[in-house]
Amino acid sequence: MDNIDFNNVNDKYSNYSKVNGMMSRQIKNKDLTIRKLELERCPRCDSKVGDNDIYCKSCGFDLEETYKTNKSYARVKKWGYKDVISYLNIPKTFITSVMAIIMLFIVSIMFKGVVSSYIPDVADVISPIHILLSLNLGSLSVYSLTTMGWGGFELNLGIIILAVLPIISITISNLIFSKKFTKDSQSALRNSLGVGVSYGLILGVLALFSKTKMSYSYDMMQYGYILQFSFRSLGMILKGFILGFLSTYILLYKKEYEDENMYLGILKRAINMLFIGYILTFVILYILTMADRSYLYNLGISNYVNQVGIGVVLSQLAAYIWSFGNFVPVNIGSQELSIFNLIRSDLYLTTTLMLIAMFFLSALVIIVSACKLEMKYGKKEDGIKPILLLSGFYAILVGALSIVTTATLGNSIDIFTLSNYTTSLTMGFGMISSILISFIYSFLISLVGYKLNIFN
Repeated sequence: MDNIDFNNVNDKYSNYSKVNGMMSRQIKNKDLTIRKLELERCPRCDSKVGDNDIYCKSCGFDLEETYKTNKSYARVKKWGYKDVISYLNIPKTFITSVMAIIMLFIVSIMFKGVVSSYIPDVADVISPIHILLSLNLGSLSVYSLTTMGWGGFELNLGIIILAVLPIISITISNLIFSKKFTKDSQSALRNSLGVGVSYGLILGVLALFSKTKMSYSYDMMQYGYILQFSFRSLGMILKGFILGFLSTYILLYKKEYEDENMYLGILKRAINMLFIGYILTFVILYILTMADRSYLYNLGISNYVNQVGIGVVLSQLAAYIWSFGNFVPVNIGSQELSIFNLIRSDLYLTTTLMLIAMFFLSALVIIVSACKLEMKYGKKEDGIKPILLLSGFYAILVGALSIVTTATLGNSIDIFTLSNYTTSLTMGFGMISSILISFIYSFLISLVGYKLNIFN
């Protein structure tokens, strides 16, 4: 069966294969796909055509195209490195990642000039590569050695606002190199994986060369110290893959691809669900902050609002609050919040009510998404498989969010202002716990929406 191809169809008009009796149409359809042309006017008569028209209403011109799809890798029994390179669409996706890195490197050089103006002592040590890796949310390991001993700590630079520039550079590069070659859901997935893998590997290689050592000595005091810092390569590979894959997949995947592959369609819906929840949370927090900032003081992060701006803090806080709305325990400022200690905490009543309201907001977003899922896939004989897929993809995305949004403040250095603090402060939530909890929660809530389907 795996070796069936067009050669089995010996006659152009045969309805069945003469080799094994399989329908010829099924054989051909494995490699052919019909896609609607993206046109605003008919190429034959120049009449305006609608988005859903498959023929021109004026002259009858066919507005669909038939093309041969990419190689099916589902039947590859043993993957070699050539198959992997071909599947990831290398070197095209690698060039896309390189161009994104080049654009980001140019921006980092400009940032280096700004740093040199304001903090000249630090500018002699920090290179554009360090800035580039910081923009990609890298984890910075710092070690110091003095005559009194040695010590070290790690700064997690998971500040969401920093990732805006990498996302923009990846998007621009994809618009130039990948978008025009994406014709179906499979090519969208392959290009996204290729960009994610190559972008992550490039960041990992750069992290290997990021190690910097500084030596200071004071002759009069007869003592000195050595400071060394570097970015973790494995962490950069993982974060680079997340940024590269999601940025590319969101750009390349189109709504009309949903009929081709249920798995990829549901993955895009899970991404949309997380994105919508995050945006709604940010808007609510912004409105609430304009009315009353007491909850920021209650959470112990009001000082950071004054130092770095309300937009930076709220963009970070929205990720934590939305995750908490999915029953995931989070660390925010001086508070360790979970469903078990919420009522017993020393939070203001208004802050507690706001956090409780997030449970209802997350449930509403998930229910609406599940209702739309039922409209698309509910009539197929798949049972609750779509719900399992949606919950699984969503849980993985929440876990990825925990990886890229963990931020460490303190340990004598504040990553925003380089100010001194007496204690360290880590904000974020655990990856494993967030995946397990968000899967169970989203499955139960989405199952209600899937069965309810308020749009029927």
